[in-house]
Amino acid sequence: MSKTVSVEFGGRWFWAYDVSLGILLLEAIQVAAAMPPERRPPRAEAVLEDLRTQIRVGASFALLLDTDHWNDQQRKFVRSIIAQAGRRLHERGIITSAEASQRYMIDGKPYFLRGHEHIDGAVVAGLAEAIERLIQDELPPVPLTDRHWFFGVDGGPRTL
Repeated sequence: MSKTVSVEFGGRWFWAYDVSLGILLLEAIQVAAAMPPERRPPRAEAVLEDLRTQIRVGASFALLLDTDHWNDQQRKFVRSIIAQAGRRLHERGIITSAEASQRYMIDGKPYFLRGHEHIDGAVVAGLAEAIERLIQDELPPVPLTDRHWFFGVDGGPRTL
């Protein structure tokens, strides 16, 4: 089973660790749930269900941040909640597996952490920042041909 998910926007992409991406998207869904309905775009629940589907399938499908299923307002919404989720996770710091199993649920079950004893919120926040840099086309070039950045892992980004 793969541990990497392609995160794509505008024909550019990078690899993300599936556990980090899942935690980031679950936190983003919580950010959205706390928003007053008037701050959400039309069909926000369908967009959030797309994010839940991404969490369920994990590394089986790329996360397309510019999918044709979303209009510009919905894309901006996703971008905003991911950024807010990253900030919250950075502030939260280390999250134990026990805390994560209570906080991050998908379909009524704790999100699968691949045996990690803790999740570093700063690492997941780094993934949120990489998503923003991808959208802005500000990722640094990869140092080697035929390699791509890999975000959401301890020790910082690396290439695969």
